Parts: sequence; C-alpha cells; structure tokens
Amino acid sequence: MRVVEWNIERGARLEGIISVLNSHEVLARADLLLLNELDCGMARSGNINVARELVRALSAHAVYGAEYLEMTKGVREELNLPGENADALHGNAILTRHHFSNPEIVRLPRCENNFESREKRLGGRIGICLDIEIRGMKLTAATTHLDVVNTPRCRAKQMRAFLQYIESRAEESSEASAKIIMGGDLNTHTFARGGPLRTAKNVVKIFASDPERLARSLLHPERKEPAIREFTRSGYEVEALNDRAATSRSIVSKLDDASRLPNPLRGWVMRRIGPSGLLLEFRLDWLAARGLRPLEDGEAIDRKTGATSVCPQTIAGLRWRGSPLSDHDPIVVDLALT
Repeated sequence: MRVVEWNIERGARLEGIISVLNSHEVLARADLLLLNELDCGMARSGNINVARELVRALSAHAVYGAEYLEMTKGVREELNLPGENADALHGNAILTRHHFSNPEIVRLPRCENNFESREKRLGGRIGICLDIEIRGMKLTAATTHLDVVNTPRCRAKQMRAFLQYIESRAEESSEASAKIIMGGDLNTHTFARGGPLRTAKNVVKIFASDPERLARSLLHPERKEPAIREFTRSGYEVEALNDRAATSRSIVSKLDDASRLPNPLRGWVMRRIGPSGLLLEFRLDWLAARGLRPLEDGEAIDRKTGATSVCPQTIAGLRWRGSPLSDHDPIVVDLALT
C-alpha cells in the first residue's frame, strides 16, 4: 500500500497537482492520499471545490472536512486577488480508490486565536479518520493539520486528543484496531509563535544559534515538538516511515511574524538578514503507523501492477509552469499488506 501525505497549499495550482498525481512515477501509484489545505469556494483557488475536482480527475473517493469558514480572501498577495469568495471553506481530505467506511471528522482542542492574524476565520483544527479495505485487509487511515501560530505544547495537546479519539474508535472495531496509518502537516517548526514577545524571542533564537545546529534541529524537531513524541507514547512507529529531508521552506523576512516586532528591532532584523531574507528549512510533514511495516526500495513487487516498492521519501522540486506546486513537498511511504 502506497501512502502519500501532502499539504497542497489551498489547491491553488490544481491543474499541476492533478497532472503530477496522475503521471508522477511514484505519486501516481498512491493507494491513499492524505491531503491538507484544500479550499472550497475561495477566490484564491478559483472558487472551486478542490476535493471534488480531485475526485473527478483521479477517479477516486474523498472525505472532506472543513476546518474554517474564511472571513477574508487569505493572506499577503491573496488579499488583492480579483473576485470574492463563494463558500469560503478551507479544510483537509482523504482520497482513495479503495473501499472505505466509517468516515468521521474530529474537532481538536482550540489553541489559536483566529482573529489575531490578518487571516480571520471561524472554526478550528480537525482530524479526519476512516476505515479502508485493500485486498481483504482493513485498517484505519487518518490525517490532521495542527496549529502553526502557537506553541509546541498546543500542538502536542491537539495530537494527543486526536490519537486518543482514534484509540477509542479502534476499541469499538477490533478489525481495524491493530493497523493504523496517519499523516499530516504537524507544523513542527519548533517555535512558539504569536505576539511580539514570542516573535522577539524567536529572533534571538535564530541569530544566537549556530547555523548548522539550527538547521539540524529544524529537520529533527522531536526534542522540542512533543506532538511527535505523542506517537511513540501511543505505540506508533515514526522514525522508519520518514526520511529527514525538509518538506517546507520559509524566508524570515516574508513571515507575518516580522510585522509584530517593534520598529527598531524590525529594522535591525531586516538589515541583518539582507534583502534576500534568511531561508529556513523545516520538517513539518510526517507519517506514522501502528501494526504496519514500511518497505524499502525493491523489497516487494505489487502482483497486480508490477510496481516495485520505494523507501520512505520526500519528493522535492515539483513545479508547474515555472512555479512550485505547493509550499510543501509530498512525503511517501510503502507499507506491507501482510
């Protein structure tokens, strides 16, 4: 079973995303797509239902869960796009071509103040879970997208609540309880964000750290992000399902946080990092499994298609007409159905 987790950044470049998911030598063979950031009726993504368009283009089923009712057109350049929102929804989805049952949407604990930032919206973070059957084997699949403008402790609280819900659900259905696959954008950037004080502390952390040590910590955030450790506490395997490549990159000068700094400090930061900004690379996206074994390159051959297994990997550099398809890279794992 091939599982792909991907934050597709609103689905704004949907034509390219569809092309890649239908033609890429690895992504096109996915049995399960765990997707984050899908718009429904937002001007920034053409006022379409992104999940529905993916269903049509991939000949798949989808379960879509709305996190937010958006009160604005988005952030930064999105605010100046022509047109107005229609449904104005934003959320996550699970797509598959296989039989599924018992889909559920789970509301996670609230941490983020949705009206502190320029992107004002109603709602909160969610998880989606369902049971899927492939070649007679039943398992639970789940995805979530944790808060970004908050603390590592908050993200751990959200992850703990979701894992506890899945555990209670598994206890009610013994067939699926032993095998679980989860993936999502966990926003494990290691910083506590939100407000001028936290922003100032982050600036000190960035510029006071050894650059190589900081880079390593952002790609190995387990020590500072307890949300990842929640997997281990619940019996999930994480290490074997993930490489340690960056899945997202941010330029410090372009982050909304910079606007929260006092003018003298903001000026000092801008002079320190220069006109091109400071690039930080993060491991934000993760896969975790319980009762399922990840495969390596060439370890198994699919009897039906002849495709060989690949090792857990991050697929970087996906572009469409000269632009990145998303601000996140997809991650992939092959799992043995035995």
